Amino acid sequence: MSAVAEGEGKGEGLGTLAVHAGHDPAGHLGAAVPPLYQSATFVAPDTSTLEAINAGSRRGFVYSRIRNPTVLAAEQRLAALEGAESAVAFASGMAAVAGALAPFLTAGDEVVALPDLYGGTRRYLAEVLPRQGVAVRRAADGSAGAVGAALGRATRIILAETPTNPLVRVIDLAALAALARGAGAMLVVDGTLGSPMNQRPLALGADLVIHSVSKYLNGHGDVIGGAVLGSRALTRAVRSHQQAAGGIMEPFAAWLLLRGLATYPLRMARHNASGLAVARFLAAHPRVVRVHYPGLPDHPDHALARRQMQGFGGLVSFEAESAAAARRIVDAFRLFAIGPSIGGIESLCSQPGNTSHHALAEAERLAMGITPALVRLAVGIETTADLVADLARALEAA
Repeated sequence: MSAVAEGEGKGEGLGTLAVHAGHDPAGHLGAAVPPLYQSATFVAPDTSTLEAINAGSRRGFVYSRIRNPTVLAAEQRLAALEGAESAVAFASGMAAVAGALAPFLTAGDEVVALPDLYGGTRRYLAEVLPRQGVAVRRAADGSAGAVGAALGRATRIILAETPTNPLVRVIDLAALAALARGAGAMLVVDGTLGSPMNQRPLALGADLVIHSVSKYLNGHGDVIGGAVLGSRALTRAVRSHQQAAGGIMEPFAAWLLLRGLATYPLRMARHNASGLAVARFLAAHPRVVRVHYPGLPDHPDHALARRQMQGFGGLVSFEAESAAAARRIVDAFRLFAIGPSIGGIESLCSQPGNTSHHALAEAERLAMGITPALVRLAVGIETTADLVADLARALEAA
């Protein structure tokens, strides 16, 4: 079977794209899986060929900071899964955040940021952009009305994350896309928690999508990386900035990512199923005060999630009876190990106040709804009954 090249084959099933997109065995000595090109430099057979590659009239490789075959294969596979024309892979999720924003902002511009963003993104907005003369306006909440009220004449980008971490709120992307178009701005969406199987922001009007590929897309907890996806017109600017700034994904990380992507749809299906089962169990437990999961009917964004998403993911958070109870629950787990990440094959737990959002002041965390009694679960792909049993033991111990 021939490869699905960048921007092609979008009519094929997600499982097929996850295995084949970006790789043509015929071009790699018949290798069934994409080879690892762990080479910094590529040599040209003659000067004319080198000049043609440099001019862009001939596809080829010169130096891995500019382009590497393994990284390119990973980018093409990511683009196929997301339904994007093009993707640019970065050294980390935060490098991808910077890579999605910096090429489109200059001094005097403004960014409207929704309040529920990853802690690292909030730090970038607070510490880096202001030094470059870019102002950041914060919407009061994630509603279209609040975002519209925050827009200014200098707004160039609306930055959103959906679903959010750790309260798993869902943002109406079609409504924000309409606002962005009306303001002459771009909508940039961190879609890490949704991931392409559950949610496709580009199809809902977003201009660029950011992923921390360390999470669901790679899924094995052994890669740090990020990606920016969108139209070729926009990703061309993203890639140009990346080549100048140097935040590239290295070939071995791309090779591991390709390996992880091959099983992504299978893993995501288990995350979705177990996440929902865990959320339902917690919702029925007398020692759980509240559960945050958009797959539950009483979640404030349930109706929107049903319209906008095809699955609800593996991130579940809940509020225990007290901060002390939350700490005892976390310490009592056997399968849910204490760790700060999400989206891996292994289940993890954390208290956002001392992991993902520990750098924020307590008042800021409370304003976001992150209380000391909040516990976040990253539901992995272990046997669902075993995960529920671990939860039951931990809740009884508390």
